Amino acid sequence: MNEPNLTALLEAMFHHSKEMILFVNKSGEIVHMNAHAASTLDETGYDRSQFQHICSHCQGMYMDGGRVACSNCYLYEEEIVSFQVYMRTREGEVVPFIANFQRIDPTNEISVFTLNPLAEQLKTQEIEHQKRLTQRIIQAQEGERKRISRDLHDGVTQELLNVLLEMRLLKYVDDREALNDKVAKSEESLSQLLDYVRNISVELRPASLDDLGIEAALKTHFKWIERQYGISVDFRFEVNQKRFNAEVETVLYRIIQESLFNAAKYAEVDSVEVVLEETENGLNHRIKFRIEDTGIGFRTEDAPIGTGLGLFGMSERASSVGGTVSVDSAPGRGTKVFGSIPV
Repeated sequence: MNEPNLTALLEAMFHHSKEMILFVNKSGEIVHMNAHAASTLDETGYDRSQFQHICSHCQGMYMDGGRVACSNCYLYEEEIVSFQVYMRTREGEVVPFIANFQRIDPTNEISVFTLNPLAEQLKTQEIEHQKRLTQRIIQAQEGERKRISRDLHDGVTQELLNVLLEMRLLKYVDDREALNDKVAKSEESLSQLLDYVRNISVELRPASLDDLGIEAALKTHFKWIERQYGISVDFRFEVNQKRFNAEVETVLYRIIQESLFNAAKYAEVDSVEVVLEETENGLNHRIKFRIEDTGIGFRTEDAPIGTGLGLFGMSERASSVGGTVSVDSAPGRGTKVFGSIPV
């Protein structure tokens, strides 16, 4: 059996490969490129009888630390495996590629530069990210439903049964004083039950947020936090505009609400500072927020206590309206949740 000629195989691979293959010299001039590279890259003004420079296509190299300066370009390296580079295509688009660069002819200082499109990989990653995001959102929703269901069953249902039993017994009470006493206890139980249901309603969606705006809704919530957890809130509202887009107000409310719940559950503090301030620099109009405590803190790199969906939810909520949220904490140094949202 005759073995295929290696040179012929390499030439066939070069010409027919779906991978973009370019040979460049030490100056970055393209010595050869295969058909796929020629059909993909911008060939404006390209004369095949002349060298063409790779820099006319390259729009930037990126490594783990971010964009790499041209002074540290891959052209000056002997070998770099799997880095990201943006190239201008024939259609004028700037497209990301996964690249490899290797010196194959040290004598003549010729290197091979291979490019594989990242678009499909990014699309796949985006699909996977969306799946994971959807799963976590569903988990968060189911967790909330379980909590509300448990509260309704353990709190509302049990209290209603107790009141019902008390009222059924009233018809057997002949003594007027004893009857008045049982009626008073039933009224007290119903009053507590009403507060309990109102608290659940406020947690789900406070009416004041829609009717009066973010400032009024937060002040009401802070009073509830103080009654429920004994934590006072030092609130500074340095905002001129009283009402914002409903989605922005909801995101701000939920981020602050979640931050306060976390402080109440884990920080071991009796006070929390909340600051909302409005900043405007030309077209850059934003609401900055900060929720800070001086509690026990935690290591941000550690696995979160509980489900971990609280911090995740805050980040997703902020990004949904073009904002950002960050958490700064350390053991014994308290916790600060901060960020901003464009308005």
